[in-house]
Amino acid sequence: MTTAVRPRRTRLHGVHEALGATFTIRDGWEIPLRYSPGGGELNALRGSAGILDLSHLGTFKAQGPVAGASLDAAITGTDSDDPASAGPASSLPVGRALRARLAADAAPATIYRLGDEEFLVVTDAADRRSAIGPARGARPRRESVVDATESIALIAVAGPRAEEVMRGVVESGAGMPAALLPEEKALGGEDCGPDVLCGPGLLRRLRDGAAVRATACGHTVVLARDRVGGADCLKVFCGAEDAVDLWEMIVEHASSSAPGMGPVGATPVLTACGLAAWDALAPAAQE
Repeated sequence: MTTAVRPRRTRLHGVHEALGATFTIRDGWEIPLRYSPGGGELNALRGSAGILDLSHLGTFKAQGPVAGASLDAAITGTDSDDPASAGPASSLPVGRALRARLAADAAPATIYRLGDEEFLVVTDAADRRSAIGPARGARPRRESVVDATESIALIAVAGPRAEEVMRGVVESGAGMPAALLPEEKALGGEDCGPDVLCGPGLLRRLRDGAAVRATACGHTVVLARDRVGGADCLKVFCGAEDAVDLWEMIVEHASSSAPGMGPVGATPVLTACGLAAWDALAPAAQE
């Protein structure tokens, strides 16, 4: 007799249950498909802002003196129009991201360079094992590729009001030059210290395809920015133990902002969104 394998759940599962989510099973994970019927969640992503739990995606840390070379050996092709983010992982500027395939049949992964010898790699959940295998096998004795999917949570806030929502959540972040849009003159009060930007300045200047270390609601996080289906998307990588607090603090801050006006009246600033809306926003949104 075979025993059914129980699907995995993210640390935010209880939050999703309390919100009345309808769940689906995808790649071994039980994750929210939607929270309410109709197209309200997709409308939020396109016209206001939506908050999503993407913690089921494969998340890896690559560290050590030859981490970049190991990732280079695993890359089968890149997907970037930005010259600063189109080369091999080993030449990626600190603070920038690279879209690359780590296996011939895998979806593109995102590789964030967080330091000279440190990378964060995010893969599609279905490619979690196959995509990172070549990097692990490149030089296993001299560098470490660690599966951090269980220990790192990923919360995304996407939509035209995403930056507004996060402005009261992100407190400060590293002023990594390659991750920031240039600015002729800094606004007063936006420098929080040497090489550190306060939250509003960091959010305004953080470019697409970039990631920096930051603090949000007192938690140490990695803050990344991408474009998903044409929508601004701010991603917060945090310790799994901090996920519930961060989600609740983001929602609480958004509740103090004025609603927008949509085609059917007042639209909430922030709406919890499931995978149905995320998939509809962009076919490749799941990495």
